[in-house]
Amino acid sequence: MTTARDPLILQRGDIPSVAWPPVHSHKSASLAALIHQLEATQWLPREAVIAGQCAQLSTIAAHFAAQSPWFRARLETAGLSPADLGAPGGLQRLPLLTRREAQAEFSAEPSLTLPEGHGPTGKISTSGSTGEPVVVWKTALSKLDWLAVTMRYYRWGNPDFSGRLAAIRALMARDGLYPDWGAPMAQFNRTGPMIAIEISTDVDRQIDMLTEFAPDCLIVYPSNLEALTTALEARNQHLPGIRSIWTLGETLYDTTRDRARDYWGVDLFDAYSSEEAGYIAVQCPESGLYHTMDEMLVVEVVDDAGNACAPGEIGRVLVTDLRNHATPLFRYVIGDWAEAAPPCSCGRGLGTLKRIMGRERNMIRKPDGTRHWPLTGYKRYREIAPILQYQMVQHSLERIELRLVTERPLTRSEEDALRAHLHTILKFQFAIDFSYHQGRLQTGPNGKFEEFVSKIGA
Repeated sequence: MTTARDPLILQRGDIPSVAWPPVHSHKSASLAALIHQLEATQWLPREAVIAGQCAQLSTIAAHFAAQSPWFRARLETAGLSPADLGAPGGLQRLPLLTRREAQAEFSAEPSLTLPEGHGPTGKISTSGSTGEPVVVWKTALSKLDWLAVTMRYYRWGNPDFSGRLAAIRALMARDGLYPDWGAPMAQFNRTGPMIAIEISTDVDRQIDMLTEFAPDCLIVYPSNLEALTTALEARNQHLPGIRSIWTLGETLYDTTRDRARDYWGVDLFDAYSSEEAGYIAVQCPESGLYHTMDEMLVVEVVDDAGNACAPGEIGRVLVTDLRNHATPLFRYVIGDWAEAAPPCSCGRGLGTLKRIMGRERNMIRKPDGTRHWPLTGYKRYREIAPILQYQMVQHSLERIELRLVTERPLTRSEEDALRAHLHTILKFQFAIDFSYHQGRLQTGPNGKFEEFVSKIGA
């Protein structure tokens, strides 16, 4: 087992006939170098981290000011220059970027020239916690960054890379058994095997697969972990071989942590991420606070007036992408809420969050008694109809209401196409009722928005 303070030793390279020390070629070498850089930058003083962010802010702002008329106008309207964003307090003078604005500006492929070594670009689509589909274009460098921080997430989580990993997630490339953990872990380390389980798999079937595979480590969404725990308790069954559980993808509540500690006998290790921005924060392996990924992002928590929250205050999360030169995400309102935290006692110079409050989802229930994570199929919504925001509300075991905010009234054929898409993605012929709303859909009683809400038993 490793600890976060141990020297990082990469065990495996891709140059043949060199067993030790390993040697890496081309992109693998770039990734290995970046992983080592992050091992060092996390321990910089806070002032040095902020200075690095400011230098990168000026650089990327100059790129977009020259390439994007929309971003240039945004700067000019605020009375700012690219250099101003890198000065103390300069970024905070830039107005917030809402999801609705991002929908309008980023849907088309950007017509800009990337710096050498950044391309090519690719498109991602995300709903986040607000149910508003957004398209963001990302570069090859963004993927490299994501892999490097993934290694940080795993390393901070203190795994035994030689163990057996089970990953229960959405949109897996392929269910089933793999000989290793995949990139970047198996790219640089000798790992054990992995089983990939699609999140829409019935919970009882998930348990059967886990029992047969007997994993040491589990990666899972918190709500799915809760469902697994409930089902295991009903079976009076344990999975005693699991030594590590990593959570991601949605809010992790203290009740889930406590229940996991009581039932599974482990402490959960969590990460906060989004498709638009990648990893936003990763739990500190020593204090339990969340460290913001400051080499890649500027993360802010602000109150209703747009001012920075003090430790202990809860506010909106804003992200500024320091590395993605394809889409200008500056002070982007990602749709989540978080609690600001004081500096961490671990000695890292990275920023901190105490809790992430948003991104709550529920389990879908079916008449046959099965329940699973409700894939909403949002990636195709904008292809089918001009949908700005959506929310599914399950009123009974057989009926779901699809609440929509649209650019215009939908046609009957568009409704039929949406209904057919939902039947496919939910794997059940629910009765689908459409309701249309103006402006923005209402939040729940806790002030947060959930893209799927179950009213059964409420």
